[in-house]
Amino acid sequence: MSKSEHLPATTRRPRRKPPATIRIKGIQGNVVSFGSPDPTDLAWREELNTAFGTVSDEFVDMALHHLERAARMPSDGASDMAINGAIKMISAFAPKNEVEAALAMQAACTHMAAMAVMSRIGGAGGGPQRLPGLASATAKLLRAYCTQVETYRRLRGGGDQNIRVEHVHVHEGGQAIVGAVNSQAREVER
Repeated sequence: MSKSEHLPATTRRPRRKPPATIRIKGIQGNVVSFGSPDPTDLAWREELNTAFGTVSDEFVDMALHHLERAARMPSDGASDMAINGAIKMISAFAPKNEVEAALAMQAACTHMAAMAVMSRIGGAGGGPQRLPGLASATAKLLRAYCTQVETYRRLRGGGDQNIRVEHVHVHEGGQAIVGAVNSQAREVER
């Protein structure tokens, strides 16, 4: 008997296919060029398009260049790891079009910036006099991230939900029905 037979049943979603990853091929004149980590991978472009919810190679190229710029630390250069992490985050949003992908990309970049500022709070940030400024910047970035995620949820879900509460008073000797009343069904019963 395997270990999995002893585990309770779960309602897990099926595993997602991992999104495409990129490799920085080179930097010329401060412009980064990207390529597939596997030179024999013919479906790489299609996987990137799927991750960004688009059919446009130009949109993907623009998005990769924006991600590369946002993923740079002040004293560091471009990072495959940071860009690939952002692509995976964007893919988790499962954008259906370029607008949704742009919002997911903004959220991913805001998250990267918040984590970069947070890492400076931990010690190498210039001493206690900079701590309030770093903490404030982190809080603002995290609030912006939450707002972006909420905006994405509303975009996908169709907006606000309205809840209507009605008060009904039933006095002594009265009767009340809770729920939807269908008058046609009542006439059939007679």
